[in-house]
Amino acid sequence: MFRKFGIPLANSILINKNDNISEKVNQFSFPAIVKSQIAIGSRKKAGLIKIVRTKEEAIFLCKEYFKRVVAGFNVEAILIEELADIEQEYYCSIALDASERKFYLIASKEGGIDIEDVAKNNPEAIIKSNFSYKEGLTNEIAKEVGEKIGFSGDLLESAIKIFQKLWDITVKIEAHLVEINPLVLTPKGLIAVDGKMILDDNAAFRQPIIQNYLDKKLSDFEKIAVEAGFSFVELDGDIGILANGAGLTMALLDVLSQLDLKPANFLDVGGGASKERVYKALDLIFKLKPRCVLINIFGGITRCDIVAEAIIQALKDFTEAPPIVIRLIGTNEAEGIELLKNEGINVFKDVMDAVNKVKEVLA
Repeated sequence: MFRKFGIPLANSILINKNDNISEKVNQFSFPAIVKSQIAIGSRKKAGLIKIVRTKEEAIFLCKEYFKRVVAGFNVEAILIEELADIEQEYYCSIALDASERKFYLIASKEGGIDIEDVAKNNPEAIIKSNFSYKEGLTNEIAKEVGEKIGFSGDLLESAIKIFQKLWDITVKIEAHLVEINPLVLTPKGLIAVDGKMILDDNAAFRQPIIQNYLDKKLSDFEKIAVEAGFSFVELDGDIGILANGAGLTMALLDVLSQLDLKPANFLDVGGGASKERVYKALDLIFKLKPRCVLINIFGGITRCDIVAEAIIQALKDFTEAPPIVIRLIGTNEAEGIELLKNEGINVFKDVMDAVNKVKEVLA
């Protein structure tokens, strides 16, 4: 994105996980810096950015990085970039302050480290100037901020152009934050050697680039959940969870955690869930292969009889389904409980009774 909008960058190549690493590396000259492309901060501290002196080092490091899983993310791509001859590091960004309904141009001559640390330890080093979306980033504001962090002459003109390009990106793709950290001064001028953006998921329907990133970010299971219309997060336990309402689902996870029971997922099937949606939710949970499934439905606009019908259908279709423990209460609960009992399926009205039954099943 930076390259597309004309922000000056170091030469680089991108290596994806399925690429021929040796072939790609042989296209580049060394020494260079190898950067894991993974969506976390402080990558250098995590050992995910390293300088290499030879092609052999680069190939070895790429292979090692592709094995890494950090904060739940797999390394899927690696950027190899030429080393910049750095004389000074700066920070700059365009950021949205939604509470004030304003954008800020933020800059500092203390770049290369977390801007939060600078704000905490040396707040005077951060220059901020706000403006409205309607007026946009003017040359006057960009010039004033550039001068305050020490630019003059040709460097000031270059900084103004970079600030304006950050604003162009912000407007074009509806970003909440577009950041360069660090923006470095080299004998060749200013170049961006690292950066990040925060995009607005709500704009995905009119911003193909955002939808593309959302699709890449989702696991196969999460994609199924999005298509089916419910909220899902995969966890590392062995108890499949299906509940309705985010608060109820979170409360259930808290109860399990306090009892040293580990959920395999968070799944909020939502209010007014149809038979089809509940069925798809169970199908997804079964794919996780949990040792047990706990269903916790407090029916308001969700009808218990509809939930019961979906459970019955799922158990008929998935003959190798794990044991299911059901708590069912609320709208049409009598009808729902009757349907399940007719199939020989026990139902609990108290959630702790259901949780204790899960403990028995797992014992």
